[in-house]
Amino acid sequence: MRYYENLFIVHPNYEQEKLTHTIEAAKKEISNLGGNVLIVEEWGKRRLAYPIDKQKYGSYVLIQYESETQKINLELEAWMKLRAEILSYMTVALDSKPEPRSADANEINQNDED
Repeated sequence: MRYYENLFIVHPNYEQEKLTHTIEAAKKEISNLGGNVLIVEEWGKRRLAYPIDKQKYGSYVLIQYESETQKINLELEAWMKLRAEILSYMTVALDSKPEPRSADANEINQNDED
């Protein structure tokens, strides 16, 4: 089994309902391609390092999943490329099975940003 994570940025003007729908669609697409979604983290709206499609902000979403083949990444990225609400995406192979982060770790990261 191989493990991957996909970080994608959703258009900042989309409401929470549309963002949730986009996340669910991505999870469904991974399942349809033969993958198994392990962890989904919604990082919220953040400023982009550089403008993408004239947008300065975007809503970041991280999905970690497992799959038997690498082919899933090409098909998932092709699917994301066709979605107007997804500004950018990146898939990375992981060395080991991802562990869910604890709530304490998330709070520490948020406190560091303040």
